Amino acid sequence: MTESIVEKKSEAIQENADQEIRYRIRPRRYFNFDAEDKEWTLEIHLPGVEKSEIKLRILPNLYDLKAYRGEVMYSLTQYFPWNIETESIKADYENGLLIVSGKIRDRMADAIPIKLE
Repeated sequence: MTESIVEKKSEAIQENADQEIRYRIRPRRYFNFDAEDKEWTLEIHLPGVEKSEIKLRILPNLYDLKAYRGEVMYSLTQYFPWNIETESIKADYENGLLIVSGKIRDRMADAIPIKLE
């Protein structure tokens, strides 16, 4: 398992080897949610970044973002306050604003009903 992590890190380093990263910036972001409708929206500001330079990965409980603009790398990894439905995720990027949205996963969705005797 350690080898695969090392290989993944070296691949990521090689992808951006042609440009030197001098600044690592945590982008401004806003997280909104609607508990009644079980929906969430994440807005991340990435000024001057091309769409092709954004790498976003999402798991049910966390997200990881890397975006590049010249010598600048925007980097953000955070946990969601609850699990999300990864199948419902939508993302749109326009004018330096990345908007990602989806549904909050029902915590009781996999609950097993127990019959009382």
